[in-house]
Amino acid sequence: MGLDMYLTATKRVDKIDWKALKENKLDYNSPLVVYPQFRNLVELTELADVAIDVYSANVQVTCAYWRKANQIHNWFVTNVQEGEDNCGTYYVLHDRLRELKAVCEQVLNEKNPSLLPPLEGCFFGGTDIDQYYWEQIKNTIEQLGRILALPDVDELSFSYESSW
Repeated sequence: MGLDMYLTATKRVDKIDWKALKENKLDYNSPLVVYPQFRNLVELTELADVAIDVYSANVQVTCAYWRKANQIHNWFVTNVQEGEDNCGTYYVLHDRLRELKAVCEQVLNEKNPSLLPPLEGCFFGGTDIDQYYWEQIKNTIEQLGRILALPDVDELSFSYESSW
């Protein structure tokens, strides 16, 4: 048991090449207008038989993970979850991720943990400003840096969820 934290990225995969459909006056399910990546996705998930009358699919992946990084969890509870610490799933704006990365960089550069204070909780881990605290700050900068540098980051949506 313990505080586990997940940032999930969701990407929409379109089914139809609308330009090819319009130019060739074909059916929506014609192989010439269905994107191969959509076809591959529904076949991989064994959902091809039910993905007939849909025009897109969503793919979700865990793009960041923390364990007992209670200072990061505290930031999400305060800035994303409106103070509700209930293991729910919350939509996270891109600007919020940029803000968290900037705060972590400021904490690290200024050696000022008061900007990201630890949060006490059952199974949340320690609240000391120790090596683990600083490692989690660096880890957050690295994970968010990798995510925010993706060329298609603006096409993704993000959500945060915690469990303990």
